[in-house]
Amino acid sequence: MSSTPPPTTRTLVIAGDIGGTSSRLVLAPLAGAIVAEAEGPGANLRSSGTDALDNIARTAEEVLARGRRELGHDGELAAVALGISGAGPARAAEVRRAVGERLAGLGIGEERILITDDLHTAFLSGGVGDDGLLVLAGTGAVAVRFQEREAVARRDGMGWLLGDIGSAVWLGRRTLEAVAADLDGRGPHTRLTEEVGEMLGLDLRGGQNPPSPTGDPRQDLIRALDEQLPAGAPAALGRFARLPGNIAEDPVAGEILDLAIRHVLETVQALDPGAGLPVVLAGSALTGPGPFHDAVTAALRSQGRSFRAAPTGLPGALLLARERAATLLP
Repeated sequence: MSSTPPPTTRTLVIAGDIGGTSSRLVLAPLAGAIVAEAEGPGANLRSSGTDALDNIARTAEEVLARGRRELGHDGELAAVALGISGAGPARAAEVRRAVGERLAGLGIGEERILITDDLHTAFLSGGVGDDGLLVLAGTGAVAVRFQEREAVARRDGMGWLLGDIGSAVWLGRRTLEAVAADLDGRGPHTRLTEEVGEMLGLDLRGGQNPPSPTGDPRQDLIRALDEQLPAGAPAALGRFARLPGNIAEDPVAGEILDLAIRHVLETVQALDPGAGLPVVLAGSALTGPGPFHDAVTAALRSQGRSFRAAPTGLPGALLLARERAATLLP
């Protein structure tokens, strides 16, 4: 009896969900279950810097090695499909070229690579068909109406400087702005100050326990953020995103959270006034447990809208990888 694996297991594809903060790649046969996974840092060109794209090649190399060990053979890599945050129309050509150059080092030809933005893969992961809305709030935030898998209308997704309202970066930035205003006397007292101080190991309120490193809690905050938030990588602001939801009863925290919730609901209404399209919710800030998720889903339910969560874009990326492979195989 031959020990040669059947073609369906020897022909492999890689699918990837590449966010601004983290990435996850899987290796799978043309049909059947995933055989290997690998996680790595994020790779959004706009929020994590150009060098972040190097992470994709390292993670792809890792998932290939793991999969081949698991299968006991090298197999044939037929296609790669990656949904990459920041690979929208503004930077699509640049991202495709840069990723192709990096994957070429692994012997993966450009013709086998499909690069799209993480919005397409997130929407397809919802399993609602080819028409509907995607509302994503992860490191960034955007809403898109899809028709026959094509994005036909879009709101926000403008990046951390110009928008991304409700994203982890936006929530983190608004949190830190509120704390700075509290410390400086420009804004109201908020418990967010204590919460941020605890995360940073500082007594921002009194500067006593532990003692203030600079003698001024405002300068302590600046110094700590300089040390902990890499220059040119605003995605790191997302580490503070959960704080408003943790203390939603605090008026300042509640206001930040309410603005994010209202923005999502207004966006859904603007893109689908008739409430006839299914909604796919994606991104860690929106699909994770907490008052943001609870308020949005409760409102959608009360409006009679159908919705599904897509915590990861991997199912959509895997679908695209297998479709790409089918077009290339004889």
